[in-house]
Amino acid sequence: MDGLATIAFYLGVIAYSAASTLFFLDLARQTAPSPRSAWGPRVLAAGAVLHAVHVVVASLLLKRCPVESLHFALSFSALVAVAAFLLLRRHANLDPMGVLVAPIALTFLVGAQFVGVDLAPEALISRPLLVLHVAANVLGLGIFLVAGAAGLLYLWQERRLRDKRAGGMASRLPSLDALDRATHRLLLSGFPLLTFGVVTGAIFSRELSTFAGAALARTLFGFATWFLLAGVLVLRRLAGVRGRRAAYGTVAGVLCVLVVLVIYVVRPGGPGT
Repeated sequence: MDGLATIAFYLGVIAYSAASTLFFLDLARQTAPSPRSAWGPRVLAAGAVLHAVHVVVASLLLKRCPVESLHFALSFSALVAVAAFLLLRRHANLDPMGVLVAPIALTFLVGAQFVGVDLAPEALISRPLLVLHVAANVLGLGIFLVAGAAGLLYLWQERRLRDKRAGGMASRLPSLDALDRATHRLLLSGFPLLTFGVVTGAIFSRELSTFAGAALARTLFGFATWFLLAGVLVLRRLAGVRGRRAAYGTVAGVLCVLVVLVIYVVRPGGPGT
């Protein structure tokens, strides 16, 4: 079984690398799309299957729930991002987003191998609640990674159009309207998970006897993420704010999420460390 997990990992790395290359070549092509352009999503989907096999088999070998290990949590968040992208692309011409999603998945899959810390709860923290807290954050992270990719592509495409450089590579990107709608749908999907993560995180902070250092930084950036993304959603609903300003807000919120992730990696441990 150990051999199966290792084989699935290396084949997943190869598939994600190949998908990244295919998405880039298709985006950079100057001529009309070729049949090869359909292979990017297919290879990415194959990589996701191999990725899932690796996570499941390795978790069974170590007898550890994926969300109770930072290693598996990071890897699983990339799997969620790929799944969210593959589902989203079925409703719009969003294949060019794969040029960002595939490298993100590859980076998280490989990078997670260098992180091997369990998310051990403090004595005062409910273990089931902690598992739900981490699961919500992992799922939300995967969704927000795709939202950030859509926001970045929106800003790049919008800049190219303003500079009247819509030809070449930029002409293959999705329309601004499609990217704006995709970003909004992803935020709507991930925001309840983020809210649950912030609320349960606040509960943990009240139960801990000490609350400083990395835990305080994670909490502050977690709240910053919530307020930024809540602001994007509320302003869109009440004031019709969308497009470039919404994309900037989304990217800023996703950057805060990534800062929380970096803090977890650099200063691992339970919620109170």
